[in-house]
Amino acid sequence: MKCLMNASIVYGVLDLIGGVFYREFTKLNSFTDFTTLTVVHTHYLMLGMVLFLLLVLVEKNFHFVATKVSKYLLFYYIGLNLTVVMLVVRGVV
Repeated sequence: MKCLMNASIVYGVLDLIGGVFYREFTKLNSFTDFTTLTVVHTHYLMLGMVLFLLLVLVEKNFHFVATKVSKYLLFYYIGLNLTVVMLVVRGVV
């Protein structure tokens, strides 16, 4: 359960970093069009922080995290971070 809470905190911090990066990067370059940097903040907020906070609540009541579920969570970590990295790369280019 502590691992899920730490993941939620980390994704919350990454969420804030993504939002600030989008705002400052577009302001620095005087860019006013749509860019995929706009969705980095929401991806980390909803798919990262909020999902893991919900998983903490479910874990507290049902104790579902086992080695099998941990493997799937590892794939989820990799997939979410890979998605956000590619959104940042595409948004910066």
